[in-house]
Amino acid sequence: MKEDRREDLQGVARWLLTGCILIGCMVAIGGITRLTESGLSIVEWKPVRGALPPLSEAAWQAEFEKYKAIPEYRLINQGMDLAGFKRIYFWEWLHRNWGRLMGLVFIVPFVLFWRQGRLKGWLFRRTLWIMLGGAIVASLGWFMVLSGLVDLRDANGQLLVSVSHFRLAIHLCGAFTVFGVVLWTVMDIRAGRRGFLPDGSAAGRWSRALLALLMLPIVWGAFTAGLDAGRIYNTWPLMNGALLPENATAFGSMWLNLAEHKDGVQFIHRNLAWVVAAAMLGFAWVYRAHVGLAGAVRLLAIGVVLQFVLGVLTLLTQVNIALGVLHQFGALLLLAALLNILHRTGRLSAT
Repeated sequence: MKEDRREDLQGVARWLLTGCILIGCMVAIGGITRLTESGLSIVEWKPVRGALPPLSEAAWQAEFEKYKAIPEYRLINQGMDLAGFKRIYFWEWLHRNWGRLMGLVFIVPFVLFWRQGRLKGWLFRRTLWIMLGGAIVASLGWFMVLSGLVDLRDANGQLLVSVSHFRLAIHLCGAFTVFGVVLWTVMDIRAGRRGFLPDGSAAGRWSRALLALLMLPIVWGAFTAGLDAGRIYNTWPLMNGALLPENATAFGSMWLNLAEHKDGVQFIHRNLAWVVAAAMLGFAWVYRAHVGLAGAVRLLAIGVVLQFVLGVLTLLTQVNIALGVLHQFGALLLLAALLNILHRTGRLSAT
């Protein structure tokens, strides 16, 4: 009976895995949208009517006039022509419509599987939370965009011409969290059990600590992207010849230095990368021959090295768009590799 139930849920697992792929694509599209400075090109939130782009020249001009009213146009893109506006509009339009597609891909099968009786108990509750999480992340996206449409000022009193990097970090971490829950549910279904079985072994404790540690460079990476902090100190391993550049501590309080100013934010992101890479490679070395974990830790080691190299190349190229997107997507893959290990420690503890 249990095997029949597991086989019955394979369709659910495939659906959720498709959702993971769509979230991964959304992270990549979001990265392109951010790096091409396209995220503020659509200044209204129309969940249904906004699915279609402007269909006439007059409609395009009307959208362009709305964009001209926000600080980003006045301070950065003044003089942009309609053709240039259409280019940045495309990426934000694609980003939002990909979200609409994801909504359909998650909601329609959810209803069908529920009516078929495949979503019961914990799995029904988990997938319902996934639906809610997706809606919250979408709302956070608009909350983030709103911060770039009004005359807000930074800690120095300068007018902001982009979205709040704090809201960007919340939006990105929300997407990563939903991805993690969806992937975890897929692994639960395929392992034939519900949820995580706490593992008191060293491998279990270490992998949980690594998961918490990984979130720190992800957060500071979002800060780096939101503040365009990757476009300064484009040298490595030193920051223009210094371990700690003078400006990293020049803005008063520690919070301002490390979370609200480009110099300190890049310093923290760089050094968190070293810490995470060292911790993950150390973990991979210790458990390289562990039965049940060897293959998974090899993938983790390869992933963290590639992610580190991508980060350095992104920095040295002053945030080449392709490299920047790969670096952001790499963080998601690294999260997936670590969740795979964490889930395996739970399975091992159950055997």
